[in-house]
Amino acid sequence: MKALVLKDFYVLWKQMRVVILILVLMSVVGGIFNSVFVVVWCALLPFTAMAYDERSHWDQLAAMMPYSKRDIVLSKYVLGWLCMAAATLISAVLQVAAFKFTHEAPTLSALAMSFLGGLIALDLTLPTVFRFGVERGRWGFMIIVFGVAILGGAVAGIADELPSVPMPALALLPLAAVAATAVSIPLSMKLYRVN
Repeated sequence: MKALVLKDFYVLWKQMRVVILILVLMSVVGGIFNSVFVVVWCALLPFTAMAYDERSHWDQLAAMMPYSKRDIVLSKYVLGWLCMAAATLISAVLQVAAFKFTHEAPTLSALAMSFLGGLIALDLTLPTVFRFGVERGRWGFMIIVFGVAILGGAVAGIADELPSVPMPALALLPLAAVAATAVSIPLSMKLYRVN
């Protein structure tokens, strides 16, 4: 599975290095929206990798190689997790460093919530794309992404009011992310098919 994740990183880096650089810079400038956007956008990188795979018929080649369906499915989840974790960490470090110059408080709680929201978005959309492919699964994908974006805006609004939000309510988001992942991975393995 490590080789599959590395393949996706190489493809994404080659195709999108300028976009990734712009998004990293966006995480420093412009406050909470840009930071949340960068993390959620990184949740979508597995779909970009899957689109490149479909275009080059990699899924058919992978079916002839000694990769199990489990390895192929998990590699996309791991790619999403790593990209979101990297975006969250880079945004947090850059915001803390920029605080010395801008005196704008880092939005670390919003970053953590956007990371969890990105996990949920990934968990909701990957099974659809594994079943129908990137091209045909895009409508379900777009509906889910817009729903998560609306929810993400609500979560970002809550992040500003963190002291007044009861702690049990905040604990529900990580639990929802874990539950969604626990359901999504087996569902994706069941729905995966070579297109």
